[in-house]
Amino acid sequence: MKEAFVQYVWYKQLFTTLSLYTAQHHTLVVLHPGQWSTLAGPDFFNAKVVIDGLLWVGNVEVHLQSSDWYRHHHEKDSRYDNVILHVVWDYDIPVFNSKGGEIPTLVVAHYVQKEAIQQSEKLFAPKSTINCQTLLKDTLSPIEWYKWKEVLYMERLENKGKQIKQLLDETTYNWNQVLFCLVAKSFGMNINGDAFFEMAKALPIPILLKEGTELMNIEALFFGMAGFLQNEEEILDRYYWNLVDRWNFYQHKYQLHPKSSTSMHFFKLRPPNFPTIRLAQLAWWFFNQQYEFTQLLYTKERSNLLLLLQAEVSPYWETHYTFYKESKPRKKVLSPVFQELLLVNTIIPMQYVWACSKDLEEEVERITALSVELKAETNGVVSLFEQEGVTVENAFDSQALIQLKKTYCNTNKCLSCAVGRSILNKKN
Repeated sequence: MKEAFVQYVWYKQLFTTLSLYTAQHHTLVVLHPGQWSTLAGPDFFNAKVVIDGLLWVGNVEVHLQSSDWYRHHHEKDSRYDNVILHVVWDYDIPVFNSKGGEIPTLVVAHYVQKEAIQQSEKLFAPKSTINCQTLLKDTLSPIEWYKWKEVLYMERLENKGKQIKQLLDETTYNWNQVLFCLVAKSFGMNINGDAFFEMAKALPIPILLKEGTELMNIEALFFGMAGFLQNEEEILDRYYWNLVDRWNFYQHKYQLHPKSSTSMHFFKLRPPNFPTIRLAQLAWWFFNQQYEFTQLLYTKERSNLLLLLQAEVSPYWETHYTFYKESKPRKKVLSPVFQELLLVNTIIPMQYVWACSKDLEEEVERITALSVELKAETNGVVSLFEQEGVTVENAFDSQALIQLKKTYCNTNKCLSCAVGRSILNKKN
């Protein structure tokens, strides 16, 4: 049994009868269960109950066992002095507030509907993936699913927005620097994203713009800061040593401190995703877009945004995946799938924060609508829900389901989830 289930039973009043009695044998009538709170303090605020004919208005605290009151030291906390009812599953000891007054206790195990218990047992039974794995199909109607996905999508966008706002604070609202850092992180993908982010964060935009008159200058700054240009004498490669010379000059001129190349990972990556190739593509993108960064913040159409996210590589990298080791010539351009991932994970959240900072509510709606035009991501989370019959048509759906899995499923917050609540409400 979980405390969250007891809270849900109280909130929804899933009782077999209206004739309730406290553990102290007093009659109890619930007029309003109160407002469910996730903040510090009692679980429910402003509840209304009638005990032995007397109206009480105050807060309600919920525990599995009544002795949890003392385990959490509520008897010493004045915030709990206005608790008018203690709701528990198991009554093992009477409880008193900090003023010495005994608190009436309702033992819900005596009154809860059997169907609710059965649904709870099914929901919280061990599963290989998510709690509602075998119960998910047809739980919510299409309209209910859309409304829940909308909440989830906005939660995820807000979470990303908080991270962006923190970066903006750190850079005194340098939108170009923050955008560059986040685009770089996306180029690095899951495995090298953090390393790419740190590399970009250590390269001030003014330096890149000043020295960015040649693509090779940008490549030298990127590969040098990433730790790939270490004067390795065994490398007999003219291009490599050209980059080294330029990097040594810039490093001394701007007092730059390179990151360790050991933070860049090649293992289990396909050659087109090697960090060397992604850095070369990022350098090409920066060189060609360096004076148009802010266009990404207010360009509206999907097609125009994709044009701004095009990238390829310089001639050297068309015949290489790593330094000095030549390979068959191949054009290494960003795929449409990768470009859309950049839109979903970086550009849309940046546009959202930009629009919020300018109080452009209509733009927020447009930005949300843009995700519907983008293809759904392909990953384990999306596949899991698809296998259980959940419709995934676009990036709006996939982003919502990623939020659902990470924030609710992984933390067993089933009773805060529309799916979990629907399962428990069945036949009740």
